[in-house]
Amino acid sequence: MKKILVLTDFSASSRNAFQFARSFFSDASADFHLLYPHLADGIEPPDFVAQMTQLAHETPQAPAATGLPSQDRTDWHTFRSSSKLGKPFDTVQQSIDAEHYDLVVIGPDEAVTDDLFGNSAIALIRLLKANVLVVPADARPKTVQQIVLAIDFAELTNHRLLDPLKELVLLKGATLTLLNIGIPGKKTISVAQETLLRAYLLPIDPTIASLSAVSAKQGIDAYLGEHTVDLLVTMPTYKGPLQPTSAHSHVRAHAFTPPVPLLTLYAHNDTSMLQHIEDLSNLDFAL
Repeated sequence: MKKILVLTDFSASSRNAFQFARSFFSDASADFHLLYPHLADGIEPPDFVAQMTQLAHETPQAPAATGLPSQDRTDWHTFRSSSKLGKPFDTVQQSIDAEHYDLVVIGPDEAVTDDLFGNSAIALIRLLKANVLVVPADARPKTVQQIVLAIDFAELTNHRLLDPLKELVLLKGATLTLLNIGIPGKKTISVAQETLLRAYLLPIDPTIASLSAVSAKQGIDAYLGEHTVDLLVTMPTYKGPLQPTSAHSHVRAHAFTPPVPLLTLYAHNDTSMLQHIEDLSNLDFAL
């Protein structure tokens, strides 16, 4: 059973992210933990239990494409909820440390500036020690057919980091594209490296898409503008400690937000991905 931590502030964006996650895992058994993290000096809504109950029992949105498993198979999914006082990032990481979650789900709202759910929320993907699914506010349930992996392939030496992606591609019966973006100064993946990568991904036979760009962000934007992508997958890397709750932290900068659902794979303490291509936006995270 998958263990999914869904962060919510009861906004339309976070509600949509939860419903998207339910649809995304409609073909797998999953335990959803809805977490409402809020500041110690904040006020917990008096109808917290009622709101959480409503979230868990809302009928998922109708899929935008046919072929999705029935959404009424509630026996596949279980739900629980909790509210935690404290600095939002700290309370989320405490929950992650306390339990092993396969995925953390968040639905940022670019119109607000909240640390956790606002326009800088995507920066948390390089802070949280977990795989994270970032769901755009306008994302709707659909059949996942096209998955694109965009990382620095020449720096990937531990293929086990791709296990969650491999499992997902096989579960969905999706196609996988390896997006190789050539930017100035970047190492290119060798024939031997590509052979090993393909062997590890078997029975998946990925397509390789290569393009040149001034930056990784420009390359991703260009590819998304020309191709249908249901899920973009990256692997953030760490470049030093950040203070997500500091008013002077650059985490508050507006971060790169792709127009499609984004899955980021946590590299644990692995040293194979210490180098990055570049920052996608304002030092928030890098491929």
